[in-house]
Amino acid sequence: MTTNELQTPAVADARCPHFDQIDEETLRRLFSKVAAVRSEDRRLFDFTHRRMEVFRGTNASNAEKWGEERVYRLFSADRVGNFAVVIEGEVGTGKSELCAYLSHRLRDDGRPLLHIDKDDDLMSILSERIPQFYEEHFGEELPGASEFKQLRDDIENIPQAVANNATSGAILNLRSRGYEVSPTGDQEDNIRDFVRGKLQLLVEKGEYAREIKFITEGEYKQRDELQIFQQSVGVEEAVDAFNQELWREVRDRYNTASLDDVLEHVGSQFTNTRPVIIFEDFSITAMEAEKLRNYMERDKGSDNWDFIVAGTRDSTSVLHTRTAEDRFEFFQTNERNSNSVLFLDEDIAVDFVRPYLGYIKSFDDSVRYEEDDSGGLTLKEAPSGSICARCDFCDESFRDLFPFNQTFLHRLYTGLDESQQSPREFIMTVFEVLEEYHEGFVDVPSSASVLRSLTNKISAADEVYEDAEEFADFAKWYGTVDRSGERPVIVIDKRFADAFGLIPEDPDKLPEQITIDQESQQILVAESGASGEVTTTTKTGTTKKKETQGEEKSVLEQTVDDQKATIDSWLDSPTDHPETDRYIKTALRDLLEELTDEYRLYEGQPLEYNLSSQKYPFVYPDGTESPDTDQIVLDRHEFRRSDLRTLVEFGVRRVEKKNTADLEGTLQKLGTQLTDYAHQWRQKIIDTYLEDDSVFYKQHAKYDFTDFVLASYTHLCLLDSPWTEPTPENLNDQFESDEEFSVDSQLKKQLKSALPPEEYDHIESAMEYADDIERMMSEFLAISAGSLDVPAVRQRMERSEPYDVLTMLGRGYINNIESRVRFDTRKSLKDFADAMYDVRRELDEISEREFDEDVVETVSTELAGVDLDRITDLYEGLETYDDVNPDFIEELGKFCRFSQEDIDKSVDAATRATELRNGDRAEQIRAALISQKLTAMPVVNQYQKVPLEINEGGAGIDRLGDRFIEVSDHYVN
Repeated sequence: MTTNELQTPAVADARCPHFDQIDEETLRRLFSKVAAVRSEDRRLFDFTHRRMEVFRGTNASNAEKWGEERVYRLFSADRVGNFAVVIEGEVGTGKSELCAYLSHRLRDDGRPLLHIDKDDDLMSILSERIPQFYEEHFGEELPGASEFKQLRDDIENIPQAVANNATSGAILNLRSRGYEVSPTGDQEDNIRDFVRGKLQLLVEKGEYAREIKFITEGEYKQRDELQIFQQSVGVEEAVDAFNQELWREVRDRYNTASLDDVLEHVGSQFTNTRPVIIFEDFSITAMEAEKLRNYMERDKGSDNWDFIVAGTRDSTSVLHTRTAEDRFEFFQTNERNSNSVLFLDEDIAVDFVRPYLGYIKSFDDSVRYEEDDSGGLTLKEAPSGSICARCDFCDESFRDLFPFNQTFLHRLYTGLDESQQSPREFIMTVFEVLEEYHEGFVDVPSSASVLRSLTNKISAADEVYEDAEEFADFAKWYGTVDRSGERPVIVIDKRFADAFGLIPEDPDKLPEQITIDQESQQILVAESGASGEVTTTTKTGTTKKKETQGEEKSVLEQTVDDQKATIDSWLDSPTDHPETDRYIKTALRDLLEELTDEYRLYEGQPLEYNLSSQKYPFVYPDGTESPDTDQIVLDRHEFRRSDLRTLVEFGVRRVEKKNTADLEGTLQKLGTQLTDYAHQWRQKIIDTYLEDDSVFYKQHAKYDFTDFVLASYTHLCLLDSPWTEPTPENLNDQFESDEEFSVDSQLKKQLKSALPPEEYDHIESAMEYADDIERMMSEFLAISAGSLDVPAVRQRMERSEPYDVLTMLGRGYINNIESRVRFDTRKSLKDFADAMYDVRRELDEISEREFDEDVVETVSTELAGVDLDRITDLYEGLETYDDVNPDFIEELGKFCRFSQEDIDKSVDAATRATELRNGDRAEQIRAALISQKLTAMPVVNQYQKVPLEINEGGAGIDRLGDRFIEVSDHYVN
């Protein structure tokens, strides 16, 4: 394969030939988390291992630093008695690596080596590891091994029987020791089940730093069934005694020895050498830890074990006795509260990982290193005939690193959180990227998903993310920033783009922000301008740093750039980037607020949701919080990263300098996607507080929110104009009218006198919402801004009679309406529903008590058939007579000032009231309201003031009607 072939677009999937030849097993072993693999594979270990330093002592602060060679020299073949080296540190900080180094060196010395790895458990140590070690060296079965195997098999196959025996025996043993224990039958059954579960853990593969005990102090405090001690016994004493007797009963039942006794017997068989036992994780010995420690630290000349013990500080705490600290050698791989180690930092990170990547290319000697006295590596020239020599694609700065370069690996290490910058995390992150690329999940390593969680402030311009997102990742991880020109650019070796197939056959199709310099074989990608030093790597591999150049940016613009550069890391874990998360959430909240017109539930309508200013209308699907009833699930991964960069810029500007935020431009770009979220949010509020079965209506009701709006509007119209029948046509007339809603003035007067003040207030409170409800009618039942859809209104009223709708309102269900659902007048929908509930109840009372039968009868019988023109003519004639009763003339004159229409309307209303009086409840309510308005009508009141008795011997009459003429005839005669 030649350089030209690699640069041909036709082979855009070009890969390093070494990756095609290496088998999967070798790759897995290379990047395995299991340290035993490195202990077993000497070639792999020797090629990839880097010199280590650790802190000597129990405290890393100001401790002496020891190299691995010096630690190894502690293991003298002439030592008398047991000896232990204890290696403590956090997970992934090199404890197992040092164990592997020591084991290889000691194996070279011919020392018998018993390796206990992290996947072992106490049972496997006693039943497998030690018996196998013994048989390997002495050719016979270890005495007592069969008992351990029987115990293991019984725990696996009949755990309840073993637990029953252990529990009963332990209780009896505790009583024989003088403890007052007397568990009840149920309590003892619960203890048996608990012990069974713990026994099964003994034969399961352990987890790192996991201690297995029958009973912990926490469990003893929390579980009542374990508290069997009757007298006042401290928790620590109770737990220790209980554990001792449970384990003693298990061992005695199977006649098995303890771990220290077994090691003592095995060690005594070695007469001309000292055996070595290596515990990669000391926590697996927790059941026997104290006995084992006592054996390790005892001063007995016949003992001859060398112990190498690794573990987290918690798991090795049992070893920190005064005697042990005097006799053992303690080493710390890292300082407390830090994962950083002495043999890995930013300056040597690339060299640290170099042999791991080079190992893949070492089998034909393509990659070989020369190590100097300080541990530095120099890549040797590829020998003739090797794959690297034939390929000639890579230069020496990345030949052993491909598909990475130095820039990539350096950024990967520095991108890890400080708490993760341990050897294991670094190596495993490199492998996860390599695995995604090697397995074909990504075409370019820089697109690997694991990189999203890392911090990398290098950022291509927005246009690159918009039009060539893969190139943006490519530049972010492979390129170096050059700000010496007019516009800052990210410079990348073109060979990588060729190898990954990033350049199309027609390079002109690339965005204008990406240019190819054929002369220098470099690709230049426009950079967004994040802050900091610019790192460049020369062809010889040396690294240079220079201060950024160009026009200095404002704090605001720099914040925008920095936040854009953090998007990838935020996308992976928002909680790790709270500032970026705040900007993004602010942007999303403000945009959703704009798209919903300040959280209105219907476009252009008054009903809205008063979301708390301290709350966002959404949560992330992978967050720790479940969505509340006023929140939707918003998946940040549904956004393109170019859109997220737009969002974060908008959020920064809204927070830091609001007038610089481009609301219109942001909505133009993201409006379609965000509109869907706005719709989801609206619909959730509607479904929860307007349409759910738990709000408004009693549960067997079949009405919806539109029914409530129409029913309310119908009754408000009735109170506004009680003589107008609430037909769909008349409701439409009211809807089209410009007149304001109010309780009819005549009706108001009567109702205020008929009802207690607090009851009448309910009617006035409901009427205050009339305009809001009318606007809601335009949302649900209008065909235009000025007209209702009369057929739709009729259909709904026939299906859901307005009065029936209001009768199904339930006070408890109304209380389930969130008070934050309001009209834009700031009045609560819940309060309105409460008011309508009360209005319906008051109308029921009015229908039962307030029908004015007398006034209806009077108007129906006495005003019916009145011809006001004729009466007015007679009135004018009567005024000429002196003997006419002046009161009669005065009141009659006032009556004549009304119109015939006034009289006819009153008569028609009385007739309608009479017809409705015996109808259903809704009709009875209308009849009562009509009668109440009649009672207060001026024409009716004036008629009742006309004196109908004739003075001075005139004939008495009692009504105007048909006999009114008789009155005038009397006076004329």
